Amino acid sequence: MKRLILLTAIFLTACATGPAEYDDDPNWIQRADVINKNNLGITIEHSSFGKKIAFRLADEHCATIGKLAVYKGASAQYGPDVISTWVCQSE
Repeated sequence: MKRLILLTAIFLTACATGPAEYDDDPNWIQRADVINKNNLGITIEHSSFGKKIAFRLADEHCATIGKLAVYKGASAQYGPDVISTWVCQSE
């Protein structure tokens, strides 16, 4: 019985976790991980729920070099994640 209650609580917590907000920290559902970054741009792997976190990571990276992050596109993976690419452009 305790196991059923625990599994139900975990399931409901996962269901209650929706898309991230811009300022959220990544978690196991709303995930976003930087794959590569340099002065030209940044590539981030993220879940569909972590899209806003990925945009924030790109904005922050490009701002450190005095540029704006410009979204270039995404590639769907075999799993649930997407790889998105941004270019850092001068204002």
